[in-house]
Amino acid sequence: METAEVFADDITINYTGTDPYLTCLMSTVYDSSGNNNGFLDPGETVDLTTIVKNIGGVDFTDLSTTIECTSSYITINDDTGYFGVLAVDSTKENIGDKYVVSASSGTPYNTEIDFSLITREDVFVDTLTFSLVVGLSAPNDTGYYYAYFSGGLHVHAPVFGWVAIDSTQVTHPGSSLDLGDNAVTQLALPFTFRYYGIDYDSITISSNGWIAMGYQTVDDQTNTAIPSPDGPQAMIAGIWDDLDPGNVGAASDIYFYYSASENLFIVEYFRVEHWPIGNEENFEIILYDPQHYPTPTGDGEIIVQYLNGMQEADNTVGIENASETIGVQYFLNGTYDPLGAPITDEFAIKYTTYSPDQSPGAEESRAQTRQVVNSLIIYPSITKGCVKIRYTIHDMSRYAAIEIYDVMGRFVRRFNHLTNSQSPITWNRKDYLGRNISKGIYFVSLETDGSVVMRKVILIE
Repeated sequence: METAEVFADDITINYTGTDPYLTCLMSTVYDSSGNNNGFLDPGETVDLTTIVKNIGGVDFTDLSTTIECTSSYITINDDTGYFGVLAVDSTKENIGDKYVVSASSGTPYNTEIDFSLITREDVFVDTLTFSLVVGLSAPNDTGYYYAYFSGGLHVHAPVFGWVAIDSTQVTHPGSSLDLGDNAVTQLALPFTFRYYGIDYDSITISSNGWIAMGYQTVDDQTNTAIPSPDGPQAMIAGIWDDLDPGNVGAASDIYFYYSASENLFIVEYFRVEHWPIGNEENFEIILYDPQHYPTPTGDGEIIVQYLNGMQEADNTVGIENASETIGVQYFLNGTYDPLGAPITDEFAIKYTTYSPDQSPGAEESRAQTRQVVNSLIIYPSITKGCVKIRYTIHDMSRYAAIEIYDVMGRFVRRFNHLTNSQSPITWNRKDYLGRNISKGIYFVSLETDGSVVMRKVILIE
């Protein structure tokens, strides 16, 4: 009788080839009736499925399941999922009989929720487990700046509120830059603006839809990816492409305005032509004085507002640092960040150094803040290939390491010399001696001398 060892449900199980046995490979959220982002968000009700595999020695002919959850944040509206026939060594999703679950509106973002999956057929009963993370993580650049969009459920999501500063305005009368095609100009800022840890007292404004910190003289109308050594340094790209604010006879221009009462500085692109189609773009970039709008890092907050949905062509939306090594690419050449939402009429994006699990308001000690915002993201969490490890550490003076263990707690691999300025770590499925490791469940932990954050990854063949 053949015996095999299977990794499932965080334990090692032996089964014989003639016995029935199941494992849960993954779960999927279907939220077309919600915000359709593929995540279970706070306040949302979604359809949910699991994919199970028959790794035993007997076909299932009438397999049914139920799910349970003990979390106070979760309500299960429909706990049953029917699979029916499931042959040996085959997989199946309960796509025709989904579970239905709801997350409380008060669920903290990035909360991992554990579910039990009870499987039944005749006398066979087993309990498997799977987990979901509630709350859509925000697009970010490995954990310095995060991008939140209006209409989202994050506490950091901005509220659209267009501030008109064109030459027809009385309440906020802006000053015209009178920029022509492919031109730049430089302005002194009315306050010191910290951006990616560097203080600036001036900005450069381009007619091609971007501003940049500091004094720069070279214009760039050809957009590229973010981050990239091509293009302006320390850039904020509202709509980076070939724009023309200086068409003869057109009511278009770029304006700037400083509100001393609100402590913010606005650059507005008003009815600027987007070449070659000719669409008019209306958007504004707002810089907030860090002295009056504090953040965990002391960096300034940025809100980019779009009065109209932009032309979704070969343009770039996002930000990057002065060394052009990290940045938030919200949109590039027709493709949005998977965690972003399309730019529509009356839309806003907020760039801030508050992470999704932080709330502005009550002041915290620096030690408390740094401990809270350490984060660890593993993707994909079930994979046949390499594993990407993205992390955030807000106190780099502390000991920090990423360590990987197998399901039995045995040490597999360690990554030292961590820095928040690097790209995500790629784990190539090798141990500390360079040997390939077997399929199964592994645990990745981000450890500092003040906290431990752990995530699970399943390696399959």
